[in-house]
Amino acid sequence: MPTGEKRRRESVAAENAKARDKTVAAAEAGRDGGMTKEWVSLCLSRALEGQDATVLSELGCPMAPMTLGHHRAWYQEPHAGGLGWSFPAALGMQLADRERLIVATMGDGSYMFANPVACHQIAEALDLPILVIIVNNAEWGAVRQSVLGVYPDGYAARSNTMPLTQLSPVPDFTRVAEASRAWARRVEDGAELPGVLADALDHIRTKRTLALLDVRVRP
Repeated sequence: MPTGEKRRRESVAAENAKARDKTVAAAEAGRDGGMTKEWVSLCLSRALEGQDATVLSELGCPMAPMTLGHHRAWYQEPHAGGLGWSFPAALGMQLADRERLIVATMGDGSYMFANPVACHQIAEALDLPILVIIVNNAEWGAVRQSVLGVYPDGYAARSNTMPLTQLSPVPDFTRVAEASRAWARRVEDGAELPGVLADALDHIRTKRTLALLDVRVRP
């Protein structure tokens, strides 16, 4: 390799490592005082390390804190629109590849738009042991961010509660999953998330039924 090319690659690798360290540090800082999505994503990435798994994200876990090791590791919702896509897409992937670990991550609004009662019934009926992670911020976060992006100083931005974005009171999503005999847990403490993730993956490995985590994060 020419000397100049080698120096360029080394420089890019060093900058990449620096950016990666910064991203991971920011995600780890989101563990306490109300979890961030980035902390959830980092914990999931660590829990899946060394496994041949596929993660789907629909306004759920962000990609940046994750370590992705193969071409089937990550799928994002379609840009043309796909509210409610993650859960049923994960069911189809699991049906196509029974031995693969499929993880569906999504926001709370996305979970409700997926027709979750029907999805859980299908998961139980067809023995589809996927892991569902609801990154629950009790709001339509995409709607709020869109409003702030277009009207950062508008009435809605100045409101204590932005109109038409709140999902409070939040349903008990664990009960929805348990109605179809799924394993379900709510997580509110960031320090507990790694252990609960390990329990969920152990359940999938040993019991081979769906596991759901309702993870409460900051708005």
